[in-house]
Amino acid sequence: MLALVGACVGFACACSETPRPAAGPRTAGATSAQPARPRVPMYPAADLERMARIAAARCKEASTPSDAACLLTQASTFLRYPPGDPDCRYVAGTALSVAECSQFEEGCLSVDPGDLVRQLDALQGAGKDCQREPTDAERAEVLRLAGAK
Repeated sequence: MLALVGACVGFACACSETPRPAAGPRTAGATSAQPARPRVPMYPAADLERMARIAAARCKEASTPSDAACLLTQASTFLRYPPGDPDCRYVAGTALSVAECSQFEEGCLSVDPGDLVRQLDALQGAGKDCQREPTDAERAEVLRLAGAK
């Protein structure tokens, strides 16, 4: 019985110790490695493609099809919603769908422009701020996808 108690205490002590790194050779660069930068939420590629397509069509109508300033202005309409916030991301999806309906007459049966207005009103009523500056990576990707010069 005493042996059983001793084994249990020994096991409990071994489990409660802080883990130690595995022994082994360390590489010279392991200690000088830079910590990874925090990851900024970014829209998925499919959403960026939709934004670029809409921006390119709107700029083409304005006779500036590959103008970077026009493309970014048009894409910023959608990029301003933070992709990391589910409510804001939902509104961005609705805004994209409404734009695709009005620009290309696609998906019009599944979207109502009034939905976007109601969603924006609901966010404002809840005191939620869905405004942000697009990231440099998002801007660059939209410009690339839209064929900016």
